[in-house]
Amino acid sequence: MNREGAPGKSPEEMYIQQKVRVLLMLRKMGSNLTANEEEFLRTYAGVVNSQLSQLPQHSIDQGESIDQGE
Repeated sequence: MNREGAPGKSPEEMYIQQKVRVLLMLRKMGSNLTANEEEFLRTYAGVVNSQLSQLPQHSIDQGESIDQGE
């Protein structure tokens, strides 16, 4: 039994999907990606599009306070 993998996905596919997700989150948080990381995202553009639709749509907390209804 493979406890870590999704059914029908190879370890390589899982790695690519996870790496794309992490790089997209880093980019969304304002980190500058290396040229190699940007090239990786371009190479796997189909995975990027799939992962973009799964990222949270709200912005990362930028120190904004929550209105307490005052």
